[in-house]
Amino acid sequence: MSDNQPEIIESIRKKQENIALTIGVTLAMTLSVYFFTYALVTDKGLTNVLWLMGISSIVIVVMLFRLQSVSFFVARLWLARRPGYREVFASMSATKE
Repeated sequence: MSDNQPEIIESIRKKQENIALTIGVTLAMTLSVYFFTYALVTDKGLTNVLWLMGISSIVIVVMLFRLQSVSFFVARLWLARRPGYREVFASMSATKE
């Protein structure tokens, strides 16, 4: 292991927090738009759009409950190619300690 491992871990945690915040806000805004456009879509009779909104809403809610794991996965995709990060990622998991 490298001697700058604490700095790498802190960098990974900071990036994961930023990714989680970005994903969470984006998904929450998407659910808000769905909520406010539901009546419009229902009045227009767009059943395909309603199905799309319903199914994607379920996926979004599941992602919000698993946000820590999703953000860790994205952070690993983003940072794993940097030198020194691969070894640190091998020893980390998405659960809080």
